[in-house]
Amino acid sequence: MKILAFDCSSKTMAAAIGEGPTVLAAAEAADNRNHAPYLMPMIDGLLAKTEMKPQDIDVIGVTVGPGSFTGLRIGIATAKGFGDMLNIPLIPLSSLDALALNYKGYHGILVPILDARKSQVYAAVYDNRNGEMKKILKDTAVSPLTELAAELGGFDDILFFGDAVENWRGEIEECYGERCSFGVDPYHGIRGEALIALTAGAERAVSSEELLPVYLRSVDAVAKFADFTVDEMKAADIEELLVLEKTAFPVPWTENMFKNELTNAYGHYWVLRSNQHVTAYGGFWLVCDECHITNIAVHEDFRRQGQGKAILEHLIQMAQLYGAHDITLEVRPSNEAALTLYKSHGFLQKGLRKHYYEDNGEDAIIMWLHLPDMTQKKPWR
Repeated sequence: MKILAFDCSSKTMAAAIGEGPTVLAAAEAADNRNHAPYLMPMIDGLLAKTEMKPQDIDVIGVTVGPGSFTGLRIGIATAKGFGDMLNIPLIPLSSLDALALNYKGYHGILVPILDARKSQVYAAVYDNRNGEMKKILKDTAVSPLTELAAELGGFDDILFFGDAVENWRGEIEECYGERCSFGVDPYHGIRGEALIALTAGAERAVSSEELLPVYLRSVDAVAKFADFTVDEMKAADIEELLVLEKTAFPVPWTENMFKNELTNAYGHYWVLRSNQHVTAYGGFWLVCDECHITNIAVHEDFRRQGQGKAILEHLIQMAQLYGAHDITLEVRPSNEAALTLYKSHGFLQKGLRKHYYEDNGEDAIIMWLHLPDMTQKKPWR
């Protein structure tokens, strides 16, 4: 069984290819929360190193949480893309389980902690005193870390590790004193070897539709993305899309335009659903290795909640998955929110189309994003 597994749940990133539990190639990168442009080049590098093609992969493993909302969406969207394209099963992985495996050689109590921001951490507790890695506290969001005191009260030799240690070390030492110690790995991230081990040992696979993120900090997740999913656009979505279009554009697309795009061999479109309703969508044309984003739209009632960002990052991931090297789009100079979003994801202004928009004759700024070869940008571990 050939495995591809990857993680984007925190500021670090990892991917690996394995034959069963045996790791054939692995890569990690640190200190980068903008995973969207970089995950596929990392995977491409591993495929090249192992002389494999995507069609050789039998199963995909991906961390589904806890972790960064944006990172989880990037990882899950990529896994779904592979799963749908190759018709292979998907394995959801706990990011804390993967992090704990970094310290499987420590015979004591393991406490991985990931930064959840807003004065919280994601944590779990494992009893590894006999080398059996028994999980005794499931993944949870805690603040302050003294909330773990009841679970850890009867234990000595407690090892804390993960990217939240730096900010929480003082509180941990004050609470647990000489009973605690800290992981010394400067990487503080999940490693590819752990992802392969968890995927190879998994007892259950899921379909693309069943692969969902596990959000533990519910305040943001529910407020912004209640029942959040990204799915391929279908004809049944057109009725809702027509309503959305009228809130988004002066000259909205018609029903026939959507139908034509759904049958266009070059077109690829996705919808974002919140509470089972279409609240955003986006898509592109793919010609050879060049991707042209045609539309990104968010319903007026759901703006400034990160849905445009989610759709854009999904399009970037899918463009990479389909082999694009460059992405282009047009945007109005007056659309400051969209310009800010595109620039924050690396798009650069490369030209201007005079009097492009029919409704008011406004110019169109032409922007491009080159999808980088990360092997030339960052050293892999």
